Formats: sequence, C-alpha cells, structure tokens
Amino acid sequence: MNSEMKFHYVAFLDILGFKAMVENELKSGEGFYLRKLYNCHQKARSIFETDPELSVIQFSDSIVISRPYSKCYFESFVERICVYQGYLLEEGLLCRGGIAVNQHFNDESFTFSAGLIDAYMVESKSAKYPRVVVSSDVVELVFSEGDVSGSLIKEDDGLYFVDYLGGCEGERERLIPVVEEIVNKVSSSVSSSVREKGIWLASYCDAVWGTNLCPPRFMTV
Repeated sequence: MNSEMKFHYVAFLDILGFKAMVENELKSGEGFYLRKLYNCHQKARSIFETDPELSVIQFSDSIVISRPYSKCYFESFVERICVYQGYLLEEGLLCRGGIAVNQHFNDESFTFSAGLIDAYMVESKSAKYPRVVVSSDVVELVFSEGDVSGSLIKEDDGLYFVDYLGGCEGERERLIPVVEEIVNKVSSSVSSSVREKGIWLASYCDAVWGTNLCPPRFMTV
C-alpha cells in the first residue's frame, strides 16, 4: 500500500438540521428523512463516479469529498459539489461546508488528512449559512493569474462560496417554490440561528434569481 500523503482538494459538507431529522424519524418511524438523504446519496454517486480520482465518504450528517490537487481540476470539483447541493435542495435540504487544499490520504476505510481539518475549520468558523465556502488560500492558489471562476460568488464578508443556485439556473422555476417553502418554514423557528440561515437563503435567492423572498427586517406597529 502506498501510504504517502499528497495535496488534495478536500471539501467537508455538513447537512443542516440533521439532529432534528433523526429525532423526527425516531418518533414517527416513517423513514421520511432517511429516504430523502439516501436518495440524494444515490444521485450523487452518478456525478462523483464519473471521475475515478474523486473520493466521497458520507457518515451521519457529514460528507467528505476529495481529489488530487491540480489547478485544471478545480472547476470540475466545484461543479460536482454544486450539483450535489442542487440534489439536496430538490429534497428541501441544505448544507454548509468548506473547501481547502492540503496534504491528504484516504482509502476505502481510513482517512488521515490535514486538508480535512482545514476544510472542517472553514465550515465551522466561516460558512455559518447554507453555503460551501472556498478557503482564501485556495482562491489565491487557483486564481493567482486571473479572474475568479464564475462558479463562485463573493459575499460582502469577502468570502467566496459555491454558487449553487446559479449552477441550477436551468431548474430555477422548479426550485424557487422549494426555496420559498424552506424560507417560510425556518422563518417561524424559535431559534435565531435557524431564522438567520433562512434570511440568508432568501437574500441569496433574491440576488441570483431575482425573487422577492427576503422578509422585511423591521415591522412597524
């Protein structure tokens, strides 16, 4: 076995609301969310299996995607993540995550990775909302000689993230009602963190697809 660590793109994705989904399944026993997540997982296989150098590992609410580093493969790596986010959105699910580049090793049952640690830190410290943030180090490394890819979008906090709504442009009319349903659902949550994520999604959709989903911030009495 060649156990050498090499530079890889590594994405760490976290399914939002997973704890509540599991609790719902335990109470209802209907398998509703299990079927949704497994359906996304099965669909994702079709996009990830077309590149034999891609590795995908899913456990609980976490997905780790990796590929040996090369500038020319950044676009295809990000595009596949974008498609996966689209599959989740079709099921009314969201994720957040981080993408990094660093030393990484994995086989089918073992992972040892500085890249995974970096991607996890981006997800936990910077993503905050339903977005997959690309580390500033990756942006500087991949786009050192030109403009940043159109598959990414820059937010006012200076961070670049995968433009998954832009990547799903062809499905816009079908997905807008899904986004609206998600926004309406989370807007009534007692959790300020959940409501904040919903407002962010509404603002993102308004900016990319020209909708009017973002609720008014102030209400007069």
